[in-house]
Formats: sequence, C-alpha cells, structure tokens
Amino acid sequence: MRCRASSSSRVRRLVAAASLAVVALSTPAGAEAVPDRAEYVSRLESVCKPGVEATQRAVRGVRSDIQAERLAVAAGKLASAARIFDGTVRRISTVPRPPLDATQLAKWFGYLRLQESYLARAAAALRAQRIVQYQHNAVRFVHNGNLANDVVIAFGFNYCRFKFSRFD
Repeated sequence: MRCRASSSSRVRRLVAAASLAVVALSTPAGAEAVPDRAEYVSRLESVCKPGVEATQRAVRGVRSDIQAERLAVAAGKLASAARIFDGTVRRISTVPRPPLDATQLAKWFGYLRLQESYLARAAAALRAQRIVQYQHNAVRFVHNGNLANDVVIAFGFNYCRFKFSRFD
C-alpha cells in the first residue's frame, strides 16, 4: 500500500510541476502586470509632461518668426518640436496597455503617428520656403490632433492630450 501511495503522490507532484512549467513558459520573463486605465493614464502623463514642456520651449516664437519671414528659424523650431514629439510617442507606445482599451489606443497611436509626419512635413515645407505646403501640413497636424483627442477623451489626459496652444 505504501508503494501505491508514494507513486500516486509522485504523479501528482509531476503533474503540478508540469502545470507550473506551462504557466512559466506562457508568461514572458519580466512581464509586467497589465495596468488598468487609471494606472495607464498616470504612467503616460509622467512621460508626456516633460515632452510637452520641451516642445513649448522649442516652438516659442515660431508664429512671429513666420510672420517676419524668418522661415529657416521657424523650420528649425518645428523640426526640433517634431523630434521631441516623435520621441515622446515612441516612449509612450512601449507602455503596456489595458486590454479593454487596446482598440481605442491603437487608433489613437495611429493618429499620433500621422501627427508626427505632418509636423515634420510642415518643418520641411518651411525650410523649402513653401508656405502653402506648410499651411496644408499644419492644418492636417491640428486636425489629426483633434481626432486623436476624440478617441481618448474618456481617458482624461492632460499632457498627453493635443492642445494647439502648446505649438503657438
């Protein structure tokens, strides 16, 4: 009887060990817990705030530069803002997303990537002294920012929300 009991306990231990191995293999090493929406917003805001402040410093006076026809200066400021925006989007895109919001956030990041493109194109147009092309891309940049805001309005972002006044 003792042999049977010990062999059945061995089988149970083997089954338990195999179950643990399956769980360990299905969970990537160093995987973080999936955040809820409030945690996600908090993490993104802490990344977006320094980017917003740097962008505001970079574009200070860009409107007056354009009006005074200092297009190369304005183009440099917008190019700097585009690099900052791109870096911020890259950093926030690596933050684990709440699974229930995955579709919304994928759409939001799509709009943000379009914004990156339009901002860089606006800077290039100014550098080439193509004012109409600059205006076209600037309008598309603002429009996509507003579309991005509409997608994540329920999140309550402050710094990660697009505000045109920050680019003024």
